Amino acid sequence: MRYRIKILKENKLLAEDKTGLYDLVGVMPGSLDLFLETFTSLNPIFKNSLRKFISRNFQGLIDGVEESDLPPTSAQGYKTSLQKVKTLLSAGVAFWWYELFGIDVVSKIIRFQVVTYYIELEERIEDISYQGKSYSELTPEDYPKLPKEDRDIAYEKHFWEDYLDSFFDNQMSVEADLGKKYVGGDGNVSGLYGQMNDWWMSTDGRGLMKSEMRKERDELRKTFSKDPDSEVANTEKEPQWFAKGDSPWSGDAGFDSEEEAVKQYKSKGNLDL
Repeated sequence: MRYRIKILKENKLLAEDKTGLYDLVGVMPGSLDLFLETFTSLNPIFKNSLRKFISRNFQGLIDGVEESDLPPTSAQGYKTSLQKVKTLLSAGVAFWWYELFGIDVVSKIIRFQVVTYYIELEERIEDISYQGKSYSELTPEDYPKLPKEDRDIAYEKHFWEDYLDSFFDNQMSVEADLGKKYVGGDGNVSGLYGQMNDWWMSTDGRGLMKSEMRKERDELRKTFSKDPDSEVANTEKEPQWFAKGDSPWSGDAGFDSEEEAVKQYKSKGNLDL
């Protein structure tokens, strides 16, 4: 599904603090902060890590690209089209990796990004402790007593365990053009209401990203499971809901009832944007 969204400066719908995006997705504020920081913001640590990975593993492929290998494309501010494409390959832009080297190579580029995200998620979970207890030892009564940043990261792990498929099918699949100027992809829509940094990975390549997210979700679940040798159960739920004013969130976020959450969830495909 494709939407073209006209966003006015005064519209808080998709504000930089992501409050508007959480409202659109309909999930608990804070429960996707690390994911959004990784895939929708200009995270320099993540981007530098991706560049280093590509340089170590695929620099030879980049160096071997010639002008004759390129489909018709403009220079777009670079001296030549070749310079532009090589720059975008070095930055990990998925479209050009797919266009020039195919599905096997672009899958590795996407997998690295997903694994990098999950490594950071795992490290932050491992840092959670309360009264001498590690994350795996926490009880349901302990969670409300954790600092907000620890609660958020714990909820993010559980979010993917419960809602990964429905998120990709019903939220990531909402493609929009927010007027972003993607170098080498000007005018293209991107996934998650136009928020994703890599337009191809979140649209045509969305299935690849979803598959890698599933793999790493299951590995992380085993890591913190009390029975790591057990089969990973399919625990997908649909949809997530939380009552208005429920601790630790306040204000108008949330739903009056679970039925209201279901109603909004089912209406996502027909949003009048």
